[in-house]
Amino acid sequence: MVKVLDLDYWKQVEEIANGDEEFGIKTRGFIASFTFSVSEGADLPAIYIKFNDGKVDDVRALAEGEKTDFTLEGPYDVWTQVNKGELDGANAIMTRMLQFKGNMSAIIRYSKAFLRLFQLMQEVPVEY
Repeated sequence: MVKVLDLDYWKQVEEIANGDEEFGIKTRGFIASFTFSVSEGADLPAIYIKFNDGKVDDVRALAEGEKTDFTLEGPYDVWTQVNKGELDGANAIMTRMLQFKGNMSAIIRYSKAFLRLFQLMQEVPVEY
């Protein structure tokens, strides 16, 4: 068991996503860096994730001052509700419970990929 949203958790998400054919198809052609972070409620590092044409190929703690193409940030309790399947990830973004930063039109093309990623995140056995 890993703590939800810590680096070990995201490493497991990477492994699951890279083994998931549907995720690979839906992210084909998408090359971008992302920051996933918790804004309040838990002391967890911001995580850097690189999406590279159907794969997740870099997961690590975000370096001090490092910028990424996109950011998804929100309170720990909102992230845990999404992770438990109690709150839809897309709705959390649309209602600004999770803050999305970056080019919205660029990401909309890959919205199904990120809905799949939210589903895959639920497969990691976690502690809350």
